[in-house]
Amino acid sequence: MSSRPQPPGSGAPTGSEVSPGGRRSYALESLSHRLDSLEGLQILDLGGINQSNLDYITGMGHRLYSEDLLRAYDSFFTLEEIQSRRLEDDRIEAFVNETLDFPDQSTDGALLWDTLQFLPPALSQAVLDRVFRILAPDSLVLALFHPETVGPAAAPYQCRILNRGQLLVAPRPARRPIEPFSTRSIERFFRRFQTVKFFLTRENLQEVIARR
Repeated sequence: MSSRPQPPGSGAPTGSEVSPGGRRSYALESLSHRLDSLEGLQILDLGGINQSNLDYITGMGHRLYSEDLLRAYDSFFTLEEIQSRRLEDDRIEAFVNETLDFPDQSTDGALLWDTLQFLPPALSQAVLDRVFRILAPDSLVLALFHPETVGPAAAPYQCRILNRGQLLVAPRPARRPIEPFSTRSIERFFRRFQTVKFFLTRENLQEVIARR
């Protein structure tokens, strides 16, 4: 079950003007609302460790586990595998087991950012399937998707949480091959989740909140 893309407007977060260098994130606001209502959660951040995200999550009384998924991908697979983007099933399974070694339903939310769009399709689906498995029921996932028109390569984002509804988004130094995702293909990607909610941004970036 899913909802169609919504423009910023109704349900907008309350608060002051956007901080310098920041951008309003309605998906982050939705996730923050859930974090406000519960205590002692374990949140997974696949964009790598940064102090802003750590301070925000721990400041709300939760634990944050960080993994730089793209760096792990570069380290685990050979140059030949990365260049061909053809990965054997056993290699995919080994990567997922090594990178996301958590008990089933032991995690209470995940910040995927735009990381899965920069992996080969079979690997990104395997990572999402493992995230689904380790998430507790009703947990939320936040993900970002670049527009289909971005081209065959793009710079992944480094995302820093400024406050409950604002992000500082900056491109990483190196461009990478990127997989195109339409709204419909995002819905198929998250097909195992209860709901998928979209938020449009001025940059045509798709923000997604999916409920386990």
